[in-house]
Amino acid sequence: MNSRKMTQEKTNVIIFGGEIVGSLLALILAENGMRVVLIEKKSLEDLSSDYYDGRSYALNAGTKNLLSFLDIWDEIREKVQTVSKVLLQQGLETSRPQPLELKLSNYDIGTSSIFHMVEDRFLKNVILKKIKKSTNITHLTSKIVKSQRVKGSLIEITLNDGFILKSEIAIGADGFPSRSATRAKVRSSGWNYNQSSIVGVVRHENNHENQAIQFFLPAGPLAILPLTGNRSCYVWTMDTKEAKLLNKLDGEQFLEKLTEVFNNFRGKLTLDTPKSIFPLSLAMARSLVKERFALVGDSAHNIHPIAGQGLNLGIRDVACLSEVLILASRNGEDIGGAVVLDRYSKWRHSDILALSLFTDVTNKIFSNDNAILQISRGLAFNLINRSPIIKKYLMKEASGSIGDVPKLLEGKEI
Repeated sequence: MNSRKMTQEKTNVIIFGGEIVGSLLALILAENGMRVVLIEKKSLEDLSSDYYDGRSYALNAGTKNLLSFLDIWDEIREKVQTVSKVLLQQGLETSRPQPLELKLSNYDIGTSSIFHMVEDRFLKNVILKKIKKSTNITHLTSKIVKSQRVKGSLIEITLNDGFILKSEIAIGADGFPSRSATRAKVRSSGWNYNQSSIVGVVRHENNHENQAIQFFLPAGPLAILPLTGNRSCYVWTMDTKEAKLLNKLDGEQFLEKLTEVFNNFRGKLTLDTPKSIFPLSLAMARSLVKERFALVGDSAHNIHPIAGQGLNLGIRDVACLSEVLILASRNGEDIGGAVVLDRYSKWRHSDILALSLFTDVTNKIFSNDNAILQISRGLAFNLINRSPIIKKYLMKEASGSIGDVPKLLEGKEI
């Protein structure tokens, strides 16, 4: 126990995890009058760092609407790259791209873009500035939660320095694997893909022309995602053993391998950031809620990056949970009560399950050299290319504008 005198504080909401998803949830709740304590194990210096490991996000229309509502979009606009064309191309036994492809355009859905790309560092820094300015958010950094337990109508959190927090509800947004979920005894189901993604950014000779490319190679997909300044983020997925060997190569050797697999789609390449490697797995919490506790983002679901929807799925959690809690608070309900939390769980369950299974099945179908599947994939691409209705539906689904859409993803006030 810390030698200093123990202190206590009561608040409305405690959020574990101060990265993008947890911070956005804190901002929404705070702007609607709730007092929020945001707990992050990283230091403020680390959170504010300009270090960039190449991670970038594909933001769909719903996410853009939410960021616009929070006055974040205008602050990152100059750092955002519009994507108006997408090329999906499958590979054969040579592990090289082949001309069995699907082309998508913003004209297919009558919008100015399909999605937007933004670098992790720019989005996080703008959100952090908003957090600092909020009078309803207490931002605790370099903190580790030692315990969490329900006591009557409150949940009690004890930090590593002995500080005790009490609130009506605690929310896990601390990523995968989630320590807050473990403390709440929420188990997850899933499996290891035995794949890893190597991620980084390259500069290239040719203009990307606002086009994103995804090559479905036998070992796993290669995504080439346009960024500002004639650069692209790459997410190169393959067998973990092979990925570790590639990750050990020096810059020049790795660039040679990367140039080969890019198949000259961007001309001459130069590395713009160091490369990073991330192991891939599927994990879904068996329950999104427990007594006075809820999960959002990667704490609730860790999915394959093949569709680039991980952050969008987490932000959809944020939009749904915040709407449920804010409306419950206005109606005088207990925001941490089982009745309220059950609304969130029912709202999100089918959407999370559907996207998790879609990314899992898509990866299994495309990451192989099976001749029958090669033919089937080619026929599917051809069918979608020839059907504007199917193409439009798939793109609308990816934009987050189909189904029971929360108000913030429509750009509307709760």
